[in-house]
Amino acid sequence: MRKMALDLRRAILPLWEALKLVATILVRRARGKPADYPRLIRRALERLGLTYLKLGQYLAMRLDLLPEELCEELSRLYEDISPLDFQQVKQTVEMELGGSLEQFFIEFHVEPVASASVAQVHEARTYSNERVAVKVQRPGIQPIFEADIRNLVRVAALSDALGISGTLSMAEIVAEFGKWTARELDFRTEGRTADRLRHNATAHEVVPFVYWQLTTSRVLTLQFIDGMSMGEIIALVRRGREDLVLARLPNLDLPRAGHHMAHASLHQSLVCGFFHGDPHPGNVLILDDNSVAFVDFGIFGELSDYHREVVARYIESIAVGDVGEAFRYFARLSTPTELTDLRAFERDVSASIRAWYLASKRPQATFKERHIGTYFGRMLAAVRRHHLRLGIDTLLFWRAMNALDFNAVSMSAHFDLLDELRSFFKRIRPGPAERLLDVLTDRHFQTDVAALTARAPLQLEEIVQTLLRNELGPLLGVQESADERSSDLAITRGLAAALVGISLTIAAVASHAGIYVLLSILGGAVLLFGFSLVETRQR
Repeated sequence: MRKMALDLRRAILPLWEALKLVATILVRRARGKPADYPRLIRRALERLGLTYLKLGQYLAMRLDLLPEELCEELSRLYEDISPLDFQQVKQTVEMELGGSLEQFFIEFHVEPVASASVAQVHEARTYSNERVAVKVQRPGIQPIFEADIRNLVRVAALSDALGISGTLSMAEIVAEFGKWTARELDFRTEGRTADRLRHNATAHEVVPFVYWQLTTSRVLTLQFIDGMSMGEIIALVRRGREDLVLARLPNLDLPRAGHHMAHASLHQSLVCGFFHGDPHPGNVLILDDNSVAFVDFGIFGELSDYHREVVARYIESIAVGDVGEAFRYFARLSTPTELTDLRAFERDVSASIRAWYLASKRPQATFKERHIGTYFGRMLAAVRRHHLRLGIDTLLFWRAMNALDFNAVSMSAHFDLLDELRSFFKRIRPGPAERLLDVLTDRHFQTDVAALTARAPLQLEEIVQTLLRNELGPLLGVQESADERSSDLAITRGLAAALVGISLTIAAVASHAGIYVLLSILGGAVLLFGFSLVETRQR
């Protein structure tokens, strides 16, 4: 009964805001003024509180569903709200940790470092004299969130039953949003995210240590990171006040710091596949030694081996202007619907890639015109226009790349993200042959085996296509000579045997079978390689 009453109260608020929104738009139109509906929607979501503010942030990523101007406005949702009374903070910490505040902290600052819709952060010091940041969840938000989700589920079910959203399932979107937001409300999940990112961190990447003995689902205690946010640095550099930045960070070298930031972000996404999902300028800190630190781990993304490989190949292709290959990999990241016109989709996406490539070759083009990030939005708009769908983790990846792109464009006088991309791929992504040799010769080859076998399907496909294009082209034409036909057939059999041999080699190296089985498979591969040489020499 109590739940029903709460659900009813929470249902009235969005209905009231919706009526106000429609009335305001109608009045504006009657007066001949622009409706400016994106801004009105953003403000309504801010007034509705936590759940709808988070819904707006979630929808800001859905460029595959919503117009670009609305997504851009929703990305500005305001979260810096009035701080909690300190007694509420103290009560929450003591209830969660099971003792008085003084029992756990020798010092606990009354004024918060930051305050947002889910929690606020206070600086403190432990009895071992360690400086920490204590994130404390606002009281009472969990039952309100659950009530709002129940109401959204009801609305989604009605929308799907009436066919209001066409082929789009509102129930699936609400379920995904609920799962996406619920993990933000459990600070233990955020702590595990920080631990995992720290475990995978690069040499110049800092992720704060989690104090698990001082952490619960509603209180998160982290190592305090003393740095300067990219947001602060960008604002001061734009005002021409780099002197103020250097006063805070005397040893700052912006090109080096930019390199470390780009490398850390790309390493998270394209090497580890587990990445910070919200690296906006306020969540990225630069330290005095030019290291980069990430904070606030409520949102994270994870790409499968397959999707990581496809994304990497897409970026590699677009970076060198190979339009056909870039589209082929980009298309693999999306799912068409019955309304999708794949040819029109290919034309739109290919045109955007080609426009970027041509701009990148013009000496007079601005940095923004040349920059790869300029065209991410156009790609996602094409996905929406042609009714394709993207998974949330893929969208989070683009969000992370757009955040990196924003930082790069803002600091373009100091480093070029395109150069960083080329350098990154040259350093960490050798070709299939080099990777196979590394696997077979490295004493610690198991890590390379995992990477190789994850990429094998794509690599074998590419080998086949390359051979068909470059080596077997004559087979597609008219052959006058029987001897030539016989020779080409021998080549075909030899190449096929070589491909099978490659496949068996990969399978053997990746196998956990016994040594005799392993040797048998490798022996078969050697025989096939030998057969391929004999056949191709018959030409």
